[in-house]
Amino acid sequence: MGFKMSYHAPYFGRNMETTTLSSKGQLVIPKAVRQSAQLAPGDVLSVRYVDGEIRLKPVAPVAATSLDEVAGCLAKPGRKRLSEAQTQAAIKARLMAQFKPRKAAA
Repeated sequence: MGFKMSYHAPYFGRNMETTTLSSKGQLVIPKAVRQSAQLAPGDVLSVRYVDGEIRLKPVAPVAATSLDEVAGCLAKPGRKRLSEAQTQAAIKARLMAQFKPRKAAA
């Protein structure tokens, strides 16, 4: 038995568009819907199941950034900048404290 997905789309001149879920769990979004939503091959959609409905929503693309573009974005004004050695020592101390073996209860 196949799964049918439908939605109400009166603005396409019909009461409803339907699509059929394939045995691989794939479905085709009707061309009219893709065009109205300005979807293109490779676009990412979020999928949610809410109140008995499967909802697809385009995910806004996020531009990739490099480390150089974001370096220092968390710096606080007036705070002295740490040297590389100081940064590595602080990371090591934090990790040692976080993963310090606990003594067994007697």
